Amino acid sequence: MVIRLPKWFLLCICAFFLSQGNKVVDNLFEYSKNIEIFTALYKELGTNYVDEIEPGKLMKTGIDAMLKSLDPYTNFFTEYQAEEALIEKQGQYGGVGCRIMLRNHYPVVNFIEEGYAFNNADVRLGDIITSINGISLKDKSTDQLLSMVRGAPNTSFSIEIDREGKSIQKQITRMAIKTASVSFSGMYQGDIAYVKLEEFGQHAADEIETSLKKMMEKTELKGVILDLRDNGGGLLNEAVQIVGLFVGENRSIVTLRGQNVTGPKNWITPNKALLPNTPLVVLVNEHSASASEVVSGSLQDMDRAVIMGQTSFGKGLVQNYASLPYRTQMKLTVAKYYTPSGRCIQRLQYGDRDENGVAKTMSTAQKKAFKTQGGRTVYEGGGIDPDVALKPYQGLEILKWLEQENIVFDWANQQYNMLPDTLFQAISDQQFAQFSQYAVKKSQTKLQEKLHKSMASMYSDTQFLQQISGLKINSDQVNTKVKADLIKQKSSIVLALNRAMMERKLKKNRFHPAWLLLDLESKEAAQLLHEPARYQSLLK
Repeated sequence: MVIRLPKWFLLCICAFFLSQGNKVVDNLFEYSKNIEIFTALYKELGTNYVDEIEPGKLMKTGIDAMLKSLDPYTNFFTEYQAEEALIEKQGQYGGVGCRIMLRNHYPVVNFIEEGYAFNNADVRLGDIITSINGISLKDKSTDQLLSMVRGAPNTSFSIEIDREGKSIQKQITRMAIKTASVSFSGMYQGDIAYVKLEEFGQHAADEIETSLKKMMEKTELKGVILDLRDNGGGLLNEAVQIVGLFVGENRSIVTLRGQNVTGPKNWITPNKALLPNTPLVVLVNEHSASASEVVSGSLQDMDRAVIMGQTSFGKGLVQNYASLPYRTQMKLTVAKYYTPSGRCIQRLQYGDRDENGVAKTMSTAQKKAFKTQGGRTVYEGGGIDPDVALKPYQGLEILKWLEQENIVFDWANQQYNMLPDTLFQAISDQQFAQFSQYAVKKSQTKLQEKLHKSMASMYSDTQFLQQISGLKINSDQVNTKVKADLIKQKSSIVLALNRAMMERKLKKNRFHPAWLLLDLESKEAAQLLHEPARYQSLLK
């Protein structure tokens, strides 16, 4: 079979050359030579390879591998994936209101949006979706699953779920879903405005402004807590406008630098300040990234807010979407962004990799120092370091293990499914003891699985693997270690268990206020806002 390069691929090449101008001329021979080699290779495979080849699949594999060598944010989208990306960007679509993770070959529900299809049908966290309309979901990709659950509002489909070993059939009716960026806002401790921003979607700045205005009508605000923990970013223009709410118009927030940046290179606040002088604390953690770091980094550089929490993720790269032929699309990294002090907070240096192909990070000695507007020292190359560093309960090694291996998640699901209609009650000593027994047993099992999986990846000798299949970890040592860590970190683990049960037992409008009463980081932020002298000293 003779295969030809897809027309869209050739058009992409032509468009690339035309758009690059003089930059490509210097490397014209290299580009031309490699395209010629690639074309010949592709043709040779189609003509002489022993088995029949799927041209589109082969090309997609090659493109994905090529882009992966650059950075994880530069991606090619098929026609369907491009449509899904547009839907996500617009924040409105017909679906079921959930997120899933893949475990043991099947999708598992790990988030349900209140008021939407899955929630209305009593689909629960931890439910394993085994089939849709009778089609098994074993080893199906996330894209394949999305294509089955999304569709026109008011259309239906059937699902089969596995809940604690019991098979359950459900009929699901799709609904029009519109995602909000602000998941909760309200008064905290009487005089502090608290705003939880989940993402920087369309209208995120308007949502924050509306929330703050409502709270300003109730009382004179002593301060604002902007919670960006676990916020992975979103639209840059929304981030710039959010900063504008606190610093006013015509302030430079972020500068883009790249080989061929199109559009604005210097992003300026377009809006007037809503709260130009009100004390502000921004909460961040290791999952706060991209647009979250634009907001926290620029506010830090302008000495306008105290950043509190843990060092942020460190994503200082900017992506744009490029339309390609046949309704395909590409998201590509076009620039690095720099905060007002002139620093780039990108942590991983994808252009500098070790012998295993892993992107390096800057050493402390390599990081340049920069100055904020008031003369404080800040550093490049490692995310946003908080002005007030807090030890996170998620940062404890035992709790990281419990959450990474879904032990807290699975236990909370089990507890909820036993008594779904009871009211939330704080975790008791008896429940903690029960969880400890559960965690010890699960940890031992998971470590055993990891041992065998690791050995299997290292050795291909089937006979040897059979010989070591009986290899066991020292269960007594594991049990002793896990038990000791659980007891040592009891308060933090109880806090995580309380949150997990609250997420299952309480509706959204009750969950956030209840969690704020327990959240130690929000309490620290509020305490700082109630101490004006200490707050001001941190900005000098």
